[in-house]
Amino acid sequence: MTQDTQSKPLLAGIRFQPREPIDAILTQITSHYRCDRVSGYVQKRHKDRDCGTLVYVRNLRSGAEMSITKNRGAMAKGCKLDGDALSSLSEQLAQDIEAGSDLLIVARFGRSEAEGRGLRDVISRAMELEIPVLVGVRGEYADAWAEFHGGIADTLPLDAQKIEAWLHMNTCTLAST
Repeated sequence: MTQDTQSKPLLAGIRFQPREPIDAILTQITSHYRCDRVSGYVQKRHKDRDCGTLVYVRNLRSGAEMSITKNRGAMAKGCKLDGDALSSLSEQLAQDIEAGSDLLIVARFGRSEAEGRGLRDVISRAMELEIPVLVGVRGEYADAWAEFHGGIADTLPLDAQKIEAWLHMNTCTLAST
């Protein structure tokens, strides 16, 4: 992945740790902009009696929610990422950015992305289309994230004001509502 060093950075990773409110902050920030021009997702967690918590994603453009974890039953230790659901999310986001977006939000650069799968292609395509991208990066995946972006991404703290300042500098076409 390369980027002209004279242009504005199109990619920023937001560092966070487990249990920090990244999804709440991203939802709050995106609520200020026209939803039809923002692509991406945030995660939501729902309690489940068998595996504790199921993870759902909410598409920021359509508002549609879908589970991205599988309940493996009461005897299993935790839930498991549903690869088919992640693939479906990737397809949805790819369609959204191809339809025209001013911003892509990927709430997690997680294990799948660290292993070379997941939403990496969507992030790369957004960059090719010169769409700014915000990505949540949990601490344990910071090295894989750095390898993925090769030094072209800004690093942001989990701070709404600093994230909004980056957006203001890099997404002047977003229309406030």
